[in-house]
Amino acid sequence: MSLIQYTSDEMFSATDLVRKNKYIFDKIQSKEIEKAVILRDGKPSAIIFDFTEYEKIMKEYLSLKSNIDSKSADKTEKISKISDDKITKDDYQNALKEIEKLSANSEFKFDKDLVETNQKLDDFWEK
Repeated sequence: MSLIQYTSDEMFSATDLVRKNKYIFDKIQSKEIEKAVILRDGKPSAIIFDFTEYEKIMKEYLSLKSNIDSKSADKTEKISKISDDKITKDDYQNALKEIEKLSANSEFKFDKDLVETNQKLDDFWEK
């Protein structure tokens, strides 16, 4: 069944549905047309199709919905596992020591004299 596409032989006005309902249902049952698009004021208002086709669509929909639900449940489970992990004080201290080692071995070292100046901003600009 093609989505949102319909041919002129599948389009029927609401008046045609009332007057020719047996004709429309017979066309659908005989698979002459896949669906009947019912027009109201010239715009698609409803679709009539075979019940077996409806069952197929609903099975696919429920299958996809259950897949989405299971994936979202897996994601929330992973997030809860991550948030339950807490950092101990020892891990925190070890991480700080590692950072200090990295900064000690780094090419980019800052002179403490340059960083810690007690000079006022006005004095700086006047020089």
